[in-house]
Amino acid sequence: MSLTYYFQKKFRKDGFLYFSALLTWALVSFIYLKPITISQQSLWQSMVLMVFILLFFNNISIKKTLFYFTLTVIIEVSLLLLLIYFDNKQIIPILFALVASQLPAHFNRGKAMLILVVINTAYYFTLITAHPQQSIYTVLIFFVLQIFAFSVIEATIREQRAKEEISAINQELLATRFMLQESSQKQERLRISRDLHDVLGHQLTALALNLEVTLHKLPDEYKPLAEESLRQAKQLLQDVRNVVKEMRDHDKLDLIAHIKKLFAQLPNCQFHFKGNNENTNKNKLTINSLTLNNQLIFCLQEAISNALRHGKADNFMLHFHQKKNRINISLTDNGKGCEKVIIGNGLKGMCERLNEFNGIVTLKSNNNKQISGCTLHIQVEDSYD
Repeated sequence: MSLTYYFQKKFRKDGFLYFSALLTWALVSFIYLKPITISQQSLWQSMVLMVFILLFFNNISIKKTLFYFTLTVIIEVSLLLLLIYFDNKQIIPILFALVASQLPAHFNRGKAMLILVVINTAYYFTLITAHPQQSIYTVLIFFVLQIFAFSVIEATIREQRAKEEISAINQELLATRFMLQESSQKQERLRISRDLHDVLGHQLTALALNLEVTLHKLPDEYKPLAEESLRQAKQLLQDVRNVVKEMRDHDKLDLIAHIKKLFAQLPNCQFHFKGNNENTNKNKLTINSLTLNNQLIFCLQEAISNALRHGKADNFMLHFHQKKNRINISLTDNGKGCEKVIIGNGLKGMCERLNEFNGIVTLKSNNNKQISGCTLHIQVEDSYD
């Protein structure tokens, strides 16, 4: 996602909120600077106000680390306290509401309240030092205003996160439903093919053997009829075998085609793939083992489901490379990633599924500016069932 697209999406969604913050800052700055004539003092105060609003928009527009965010808030508060020292009208403390509105993105309610208490304590001591005539009620009024600003933004963020969680769960349910539907259809076809092969196939084989034995004991006048019955029995046995073979071949799902069908069921998600098959010189992944094919599908579906729920991903890229019986697959998402990859039941389950194929499964977080999210690497050895 490009930076330009990110800002367009961000401002289109929260443009009114940004505009109201900018308007508040502009009105406060106008009232604060209006009685001051052009002088060295008015110039540095104007610069301080400009730095404050730039830091504010920088904080709310681009995701920051906790350390960088905390440092920026400390600078903002320090700048406001400096201006309050020279503020006779006590209009600058309104901007503390803008500081409070930034806190819900990184702090829970308890920590945010503690930070606001510290900020207003510093404000109180600055106030009584520069303006002893001001009352503590002034601090309390602005403190309540900050709590209100924090609560409004916190409720907005909580609602947004709830919508994202519901969307991710809904997408996961769609993926699970599709997986169960495909699995039930495959199991039913496999059951029918086994019944045909084990029951009807064996009975026809026994019938053909009995007809061959009977053929040698019949008088010559009945042999043509027995030979025709034997021919029909063998033909029927061959037809049954062909049907079983076609049903089993139908169960050998194309891995890429299956993943494409899965994403067709997921709204607002995109899937891309590219790869190299040195065995066929085509951009197509061919797997001989039906068991391996199905296990890979289960592993990839689980990785996609986790990226949707935990990483809030909506874009996936699958790379594969196949040489002889060695297959390498990488699935990259654009989710939020994680600071540390913990080997949980999901990764352990993938390793267990692919163990008989000498499978190696690794997960890493893409902590760089070009690629976000996580990448799942799978290495397996193909074989014939």
